[in-house]
Amino acid sequence: MKLDITLRCLSAGQAKALIRLVSGQMLARALPTEHPETKDQRVDTLCLLEDGSVLHIEWQACYDDEMPWRMLRYWVVIAGAHRGRHVRQVVIQVGGKTLVGDRLERPGLSYRYLVIDSRTIDRGPLLESAEIEDNILAILFGADDLRPTIRVILSRIARLDEQPRRDALTQLTILAAFRQVAHLIEEEMTAMPLVVDFAQDPYFARLFRKMTDEARDEGREKGESLMLVRLLERRFGALPADLRSRILAFDSDTAEACADRMFDAPTLAAVLGDPTLH
Repeated sequence: MKLDITLRCLSAGQAKALIRLVSGQMLARALPTEHPETKDQRVDTLCLLEDGSVLHIEWQACYDDEMPWRMLRYWVVIAGAHRGRHVRQVVIQVGGKTLVGDRLERPGLSYRYLVIDSRTIDRGPLLESAEIEDNILAILFGADDLRPTIRVILSRIARLDEQPRRDALTQLTILAAFRQVAHLIEEEMTAMPLVVDFAQDPYFARLFRKMTDEARDEGREKGESLMLVRLLERRFGALPADLRSRILAFDSDTAEACADRMFDAPTLAAVLGDPTLH
């Protein structure tokens, strides 16, 4: 939830380089993202581009086989609210090995949108941006060493006033924890001669401890889910990619309950407690 909220805030209207990166167009203005009449009431980012089209961005942490249906529901609502305008849709996936689908093909229906793996995109334009939101989002892009990127972002954050600085540090720490590089922030803050002594800031010290504890708990849960996947595949054979991703997202209690049923339940469906599996 923290990741979702952080990404929505960062890309809400000031991340101009991000908008240009994914659309090739300049941002004209941000648009309301809430649609109360829909099942999914809020989209992540919605804005008007310089060519008059509407850009809709959804951030996605991992594979979800429901994504095409969700994007189609969004398209219907957005296109209805902005009639006469072309609606561009982009999913930016920031984690997981398998990318979400980019289309729905059914009799009488052909629907597509763009899916971007952020780890394959050059973060340079985001780091070069004058907007701190773009700078922070750069940590999610590219696959090379993140240490130099974190160093640049921290140097930009250090120039902000106190409250914006604390907000930016919170956002950066959340994204860094997601990419499992939160330790680099502390190391760089200790090593860099910054205008603001982050290491002595009580607020950041509390924040970093909290995020580190949460990351450790999340890592423990992921470890339990990964072990469950390995046990299931040893007994039942290779799992479909979508089911594997679903199991890896289990919390600790769910993974433990499934593991308890592992050797007594006769089928995969019985182990997972899902009668719809075959």
